[in-house]
Amino acid sequence: MRRHVQPRAGSMARTEACLVDCLIALTWFLLLGGVAIGLRELGLEPHWTASSELSADLVTLALGLVPVGIYLVLTETSRRQGSLGKRRVGLRVVRADGTRANAWQLALRTAIKLSPWFLAHLGLSRLWMHLGTEQTACFCLFCVYVIVPVSIGLALVHPQRRALHDWLTGTRVVGD
Repeated sequence: MRRHVQPRAGSMARTEACLVDCLIALTWFLLLGGVAIGLRELGLEPHWTASSELSADLVTLALGLVPVGIYLVLTETSRRQGSLGKRRVGLRVVRADGTRANAWQLALRTAIKLSPWFLAHLGLSRLWMHLGTEQTACFCLFCVYVIVPVSIGLALVHPQRRALHDWLTGTRVVGD
């Protein structure tokens, strides 16, 4: 029995899908920023200290990245198997063998995919708000500067165009 071979996702299609999804995330972040500015104007600004470092990180994770992660997991576990960006360009996420990816794979894929965003927050918040140490900030930002190019490089050069989060979770992005 001959197996159907799914076309790999091209670099331009993945880039366009990523940009659309980043615009969706940016819209959410701008909304949060607007709320934060409004709270500041009302005098309700939190006063972060080194002792509240963990609470600042948890708030960022809960309000910023968790909703974006939920968006990605829900859309990629849907019948169409792709985020709005992927749907726009005819891409979907599957297992490495071409079968449908399960929810756990997609949740882990999303967590790995969003980890550079969270590490960037950790690094920049420590610099801007003087939370924690400068060494922690530098380490977090160093990790971002390593993870992102490695992931993009894998997606560009590997024949299946699998990014780091795809390799680690046994998934890949294919064309319809």
